Amino acid sequence: MTTRARKGSGLWRRLRNPPIGYQQGRRSRLMRNFPMVCWVYYWLMAHTTIRLFVIGAVGVGPTALLMLVGFENRMALVGFALLAWVSACIAVGYFWRPRLSVEAQMPARVECGSRFVTRYTVTNRGRRTARDLVIDTLIYSDWLSLRRQRVELGELLPGETETVSGSGHALTRGVFTLPALRYDSGFPCGFWRWGHTGTAERTLSVFPRYTRLEALDIPLGNLHRQDLSNARELAREALEFHGCREFRDGDALRHVHPRSSARVGVPVVKEFQAEGRSRTAILVDTRDGGLAGRLRADLHREDPLEAALSLAAAIIDSLSATDRVLELLVAGPEVYRFRSAGRVGYLEEVLDILAAVEPSRGDPLDRLEPLLFEEIRAIQSVCLILTGWDARREALVREIGVWEIGMKVVLVVAHGRQVHGLPPEVVCLSARDVLRGEVHGL
Repeated sequence: MTTRARKGSGLWRRLRNPPIGYQQGRRSRLMRNFPMVCWVYYWLMAHTTIRLFVIGAVGVGPTALLMLVGFENRMALVGFALLAWVSACIAVGYFWRPRLSVEAQMPARVECGSRFVTRYTVTNRGRRTARDLVIDTLIYSDWLSLRRQRVELGELLPGETETVSGSGHALTRGVFTLPALRYDSGFPCGFWRWGHTGTAERTLSVFPRYTRLEALDIPLGNLHRQDLSNARELAREALEFHGCREFRDGDALRHVHPRSSARVGVPVVKEFQAEGRSRTAILVDTRDGGLAGRLRADLHREDPLEAALSLAAAIIDSLSATDRVLELLVAGPEVYRFRSAGRVGYLEEVLDILAAVEPSRGDPLDRLEPLLFEEIRAIQSVCLILTGWDARREALVREIGVWEIGMKVVLVVAHGRQVHGLPPEVVCLSARDVLRGEVHGL
């Protein structure tokens, strides 16, 4: 590919992806179908100000209207004077535009409903004093999903460095590509903003909000119970090397891996796993409740899917503190499969997966059932988190019971009423209770 072709393809990709940010998944595909609308939004947010619209509505707009209808009046001179003033301010602002170096530090993941802080290190690389600065100008388009604060800075002398902070509020679970980091200035009169928009993408993972469980009982079945006990008895203190991870408080210094630490520049310790650990599979039902179900869930704030993911996060948080090996199966719409393989400290990886899950329009069991029964012989317990009850799910519970493994079945419903015909081993929970953090044990 020639240099011109590469530049052309890069320009086309940039035009197809306006730097206003989006939520990854179906919403991003919907947004990218209308790039022109997104670019209009970008120009309005990046350059125009409320003061410009006020001056246009009061002075410039009426003058242009009078000229179009042929009405002559000396008051039109006021409109021309305002137009000349605004144009002069825009021209001066272009030559006085700031030249800054901005570095942003923000968390990679936050809990849904929580507030977070972004810190900016701003350095003036220009020869003039930068005035009326705004950092992170672009506002995320969906105000109901993610809110972020613009940071204002009065002035910054040449060569001066200052650290400022801005707050954000994550209202919806998901994986967000944030708007491009932009800084600008409305100097001298605040009619137009000149600045610079970065090209690097920033991602924020908003995982489900969950309440830690005080008690969790997922029983182990009779399958391989004796083999598992023998393996534990033989292994006892015997550990096998599994891999390396970053050093955490409480780790033994004798486990530090010198070569890996020198390569990555931070302390790295060797990680071990014990033989004979029990294996627990968690299957999360993500079936879409349809348009009526979504409207009812949004109206009453009791979405079974969000409650199921919140409950899954709470269960995995409890399991991560035990010696059980985790097998997570969830589809939405892609199939996510995670195995802890005896590792510890895997909770953050699982939370990233749960943040990206979307409702499945089809039945997710079509893809999850084969994966579960493919590993059923090596599993000692299964936890099913369902968002509905029908003949298909009842048959799945019966089939798992035939294998004589431990099983915990949790049904999350949008209302608080019990579902008729449920087997006694099924625990029925209200989505509202789960989302309010009123479920403390299973």
